[in-house]
Parts: sequence; C-alpha cells; structure tokens
Amino acid sequence: MKRNNLHRFHRLILFVLMAALALCFVSCGGNEKATGEAVTFTLTVVGPDGTATDQEITSDAANLGDALLAEGIVEGENGDYGLYLTTVNGITADFNTDGAYWSLYIGDEYAMTGVSDTPIAEGDMFKLVYEVYTAE
Repeated sequence: MKRNNLHRFHRLILFVLMAALALCFVSCGGNEKATGEAVTFTLTVVGPDGTATDQEITSDAANLGDALLAEGIVEGENGDYGLYLTTVNGITADFNTDGAYWSLYIGDEYAMTGVSDTPIAEGDMFKLVYEVYTAE
C-alpha cells in the first residue's frame, strides 16, 4: 500500500512540474509577434549634425530591416551579414569616402545584430545614428 501511495505522489509531482513548465513556455513568448501581426515601434534617427528625429512606425514585417525598407526610410545593400544601411531619411553615409556609417541601437544599447536580424515587437525603441569612424 505504501508503494502505491509513493507512485501516486511521484505522478502528482511530475504533473505539477509539467504544468509549471508549460506555463513558463506560454508566458515567456509574450513579447514575440505572430506572423502578419502589426506592431508599433519608435525609430529615432540622429543625423550628422546631431539632430534627432523620432517617428512611430506600424509594421507587420518580421524584422527591423524589412519594416524600414517597406516604409521607404532606408536604402542599403544586401551582403553576407544582411542589409548594410547606406541611406537613412535621405542622408547617405559613405564609409569609403569619410568613414561615415549608420549604427543601430536597441533602446540605448549598441545593437549586436544588424537590421535584418533584429526582430520587432510592440513598443520597441530603435535608434539609427550617423557616426564617423576615427582610428585612435
């Protein structure tokens, strides 16, 4: 009889753990958008003179690069690492001429991904900053 109760107890513990794990999977996925679902995010563009402009963008694109291309905000070249931004809001950065480039920030953090590999979610904040590389 004791052995039967022990098996029931183990089954109950296993059930509780499985339910908790399922709840974790459901609640952790809340920030990702479903395919085709439109989200609104904020884009700040900081130009060569340091002037910042903000705009709210609503898109159903899967990543930031596709959303910005669809809105006509950016132009660029596709390469081995995705879309390389050359022009933002009509302002061109030419690294080969003067070391200028567009950097991507997610919130206030320098992004570790390019625009093609950066997913978008409701309420995200992105910043594209015109920067000039200087060797130190």
